[in-house]
Amino acid sequence: MTKATFFAMFMVILVLGTVMKDTQGQELCHDLFAEPQICNPTQCANQCTAKWKGSGKCLGETKSCICTFKCKK
Repeated sequence: MTKATFFAMFMVILVLGTVMKDTQGQELCHDLFAEPQICNPTQCANQCTAKWKGSGKCLGETKSCICTFKCKK
């Protein structure tokens, strides 16, 4: 159940990123981090800002953090 929920949320984020790309004229990329413990929202956001200068969010009550950032051209 947890894996199914994780993949469903990940796919929704990818679809939303694609739609946003078309409407805003810029391409967004995503990177997924697997945390050793349940994802900490502050740590997730800081990690994404440091690595990609993007925003990060935890995927529910999982160990996964997804970063959204502008793709390099």
